[in-house]
Amino acid sequence: FYTFSLCYSSHDLYRAFGFEGGSRPIPTMIALLLFFQTVWAPIDKIISFMMTIFSRVNEFAADKFSVDLGMSRDLQTGLCKIHLENLGAMCPDRLYSIYHYSHPPLVERLRAMMELDKKSK
Repeated sequence: FYTFSLCYSSHDLYRAFGFEGGSRPIPTMIALLLFFQTVWAPIDKIISFMMTIFSRVNEFAADKFSVDLGMSRDLQTGLCKIHLENLGAMCPDRLYSIYHYSHPPLVERLRAMMELDKKSK
């Protein structure tokens, strides 16, 4: 809110986007749009990335839970079938998948489950 208050009263910001300051009152809707488009965008990217990481961590935790229940082979088979039906990328770029994919790629999930299977035996 503090950042918005700085942007709201900044006449230079309005002039940079083609709005004349002068004696007219500050248009609230335009101030909100400028704020959310310029200031909030980087914050939104960071929050989105953190939510993607959280989702991936939860997927690995769910896979570990299936291994603990002894259902690892069934889950691996099911994941492969779903992946083939959806025509997903087998080995996407690691950095691209970390940023854009809410679920880990199939190869990473299978590798993690196989390692957990080895440790549990």
